[in-house]
Amino acid sequence: MLTSCVQPYVPYDRAPKPTADSFARAADPDPTVRSEAAADLAVDPDPRAVQMLKTLLQRDGVPAVRGAAADAIAARRDPDLDPLLETAAETDPDLGVRAQAAAARAKLYPWSKHVGTAVAISIVCPGCGEIYLGHTATGAAQIAATAALVASGFALLDGNVSGLSGPVDSASTSVGIDLLEAGQNAWFYSIFDAYRDARVMRGDAGYKHPITHESLGDLASAPFRPSVLASPWLWAGVPATLALGLGVTYLSDPSGFTANPSIFHTRSIDVLGHTFGRGGGFAAGEGYYLTLFDPVGVGEESLFRGVIQNELDERFGTWGGLVLGSAIFGAVHTLNFTAPGANIKDALVAVPTIAVLGSALGFAFIKTGYKLETSVAMHFWYDFLLSTAGFIVDPQHQPFVVQVGNSF
Repeated sequence: MLTSCVQPYVPYDRAPKPTADSFARAADPDPTVRSEAAADLAVDPDPRAVQMLKTLLQRDGVPAVRGAAADAIAARRDPDLDPLLETAAETDPDLGVRAQAAAARAKLYPWSKHVGTAVAISIVCPGCGEIYLGHTATGAAQIAATAALVASGFALLDGNVSGLSGPVDSASTSVGIDLLEAGQNAWFYSIFDAYRDARVMRGDAGYKHPITHESLGDLASAPFRPSVLASPWLWAGVPATLALGLGVTYLSDPSGFTANPSIFHTRSIDVLGHTFGRGGGFAAGEGYYLTLFDPVGVGEESLFRGVIQNELDERFGTWGGLVLGSAIFGAVHTLNFTAPGANIKDALVAVPTIAVLGSALGFAFIKTGYKLETSVAMHFWYDFLLSTAGFIVDPQHQPFVVQVGNSF
């Protein structure tokens, strides 16, 4: 579904109009009439129109007419016609026509790049979708950043991969898992970035809703910007979803809230192998969650709302896209319960809850004009506050707590 995307080829900006006399006018002695005919041929679905434009571009004796033909060829949005413009840009006897043909090639270029192809390449190789679109520097930066995060994460792992569900055996394991999470979400963002840029290049042609132009910086800072925090989706939506998450967690395992000493009964807290007093340990642990969940909010919202829900919305309508996108969001999180030591039965409760959370995020995405900053902020604060609650009730069993000899 992602690699096909919506309407990969949209031929014209406007509907074809009757051009019964376009071919005759293209042979008119008046150059102005021939130029006007070229503009009509740009939207003429008759295959012969291309041949006529080729004739005007290559053989007409008036530079203005050849330039009009070059513009008309670009307006047809057919990448197969690029060689005609390339030849004109290199060999036309008039320098003005050469420049016009080169400009027409630049207008035609986006139509040689398909949205689905950019997405498919990015799924296989983070950043390569941007290189395919011609954004080499951006793509190279994404490749380097993702590779560095993933490589560093694996280098730091010491064989214990259960840190997200309990204490870890070393600080490097915990940091390694954090880096792997960041690398995964950098990959997710690169898929969205290629999808967004491919659509922007084509002017969103074929889509009902314009794609958001929010930058990576806009999304990463969204959870902390006053303009975003002032939204009712944050100050009303996050408490509601958090109450749902905490309620489901308690009902599924009430002992998890009482079986271990809370932070109020703990004098010291271990964070990444360093022992802190209660206040310092709490601050350090919250800092860890800050670095963990900001990339999660950006990466997951970019992929699930920015790409998947957008595409489903275009295919199945607003509510169909919301329902299907939320179901996919929940289903993918089943992978969270496949790690060693995880209880797959927990997925039967958690996955539907996550799907409901996804629907809240997706609804906010729709209601804020298909922009991502609000859903990114909601996602971050939900994860951060839910983990904070878990930290308070059980500070000794968190991803950043080092416990030598741990059997998890």
